[in-house]
Amino acid sequence: MQIAALAAGREYLLMKKNVLTGALAAREYIHFFRDPIGCMRELHQKRGSLVALGPIAFGEPTKLHVLAVGPEFNRQILGDSAKFRTTGQFIHGPPNSAQRRIRFGLTRMNGSQHKQQRQLILPPFHKKAVAGYHQLIVELAEEVIGGWGPGRRDVYADMRAVTLRIASAVLFGHEPGDAYRIAHLLDVWARRNFSGSVWFFPINLPGAPYHRLLKHAERVEREILALIEKRRRDCSGRTDVLSILIQARDDENRGMTDTELVGQATILFGASFETTASTLTWTVFLLAQHPTIMGQLTDELDRVLGGDAPTREQLSELPLLERVIKESMRILPPVPFTIRAADEDAIPIGPLTLGHGTRVICSHFLTHHLPEIYPEPEVFRPDRWLKIDPTQYEYLPFSAGPRACVGAMFAFQVLKISLAIMLQKFRFTVVSGARIDRVVRITMSPRHGMPMLLTENDRRYQSSEVRGQIHEMVKL
Repeated sequence: MQIAALAAGREYLLMKKNVLTGALAAREYIHFFRDPIGCMRELHQKRGSLVALGPIAFGEPTKLHVLAVGPEFNRQILGDSAKFRTTGQFIHGPPNSAQRRIRFGLTRMNGSQHKQQRQLILPPFHKKAVAGYHQLIVELAEEVIGGWGPGRRDVYADMRAVTLRIASAVLFGHEPGDAYRIAHLLDVWARRNFSGSVWFFPINLPGAPYHRLLKHAERVEREILALIEKRRRDCSGRTDVLSILIQARDDENRGMTDTELVGQATILFGASFETTASTLTWTVFLLAQHPTIMGQLTDELDRVLGGDAPTREQLSELPLLERVIKESMRILPPVPFTIRAADEDAIPIGPLTLGHGTRVICSHFLTHHLPEIYPEPEVFRPDRWLKIDPTQYEYLPFSAGPRACVGAMFAFQVLKISLAIMLQKFRFTVVSGARIDRVVRITMSPRHGMPMLLTENDRRYQSSEVRGQIHEMVKL
């Protein structure tokens, strides 16, 4: 029942039906690059919870790639950072390049370095610190949302504007100049990292997309270093995360180097900006397509808030809003998969033995859609959270284990405040006939934006007919 398969010069024992090599593997790698969720869903449906893609006849990848689906595999892989190290999804860049340095934040670190840096990063994301950002988040959300008007809008672009403003202020400072400029540069950098022309033609020649990416990374690094130098001259009384990290010291009185600060700032910005923008977009879409739930949530907001922004104390008085957000992140998780690499030889996982360097993909999306954990998984049902209490390896919108996202509490606060403000002010209706497809650039977002009609909230909610891949993920 088993065969020997060679990958990177090592022997692996695999169940025959679950290993693809050569042209079959090449086809799946291309499918994964174009649509990772579609690829993973198809592999899981056809071949089960453990599927391996071997090396192709030429070129990359040279390592075995394994899709492992389900809470037990999630626990084994995400719960053991000694055996499974993180890998990066951004372009590596040449040795000693700015591209390599700015991509090297907490999510790329392993071992003692990760432990020491995580200790330094945690304080500004503790419960008390996050609560201290409440009024700033309210002011910034009201400022951006207050500029919206009725009519047809791309709500995904609107949500990105909200979270960009909040993330830049909380991380880099309330002054819009430096903070907003760096935030925009980081946004452009992240998007360029997932350009097909950059991935398939990494040629460092003037005019080439890859060359432009490397030059842009140099500009990002210069801008962040200049802000770090400005903050070092005067951090007194500042509450932005960058200023706190500059002053942070571990148990041995060691702080972050400038290079570490640049990497951490980059990763923290991406994590706090893109994931919340995607979640806000999908949540508003799901509510617009479920008028009864939207009406129930409006009743709760009216009763507790009466048209005002929520106070810190009132956030805990909105249980349906919390269930809506949790269900949105279950059915359409902002980060649909995580990649780890085996850091030892001969690691057993199911019927498979992993060699050093084997890449393993854990899918948050597929786990969240397992019917044995979530009955009728494609149905948007916030009230399921009144009865279920999944483990961290069954529900993992912010990953799980010792490397779970440090900013989860902050992100949840941004989501609650922003939704409470915008849902009281506007009625959102998806444009009839809109095509809602997905695209994954670490986060999952609508490929063509989210066209919606905004009107004053008259409570006359109605769903719309839509087309596209959304029907593969959500029952509408």
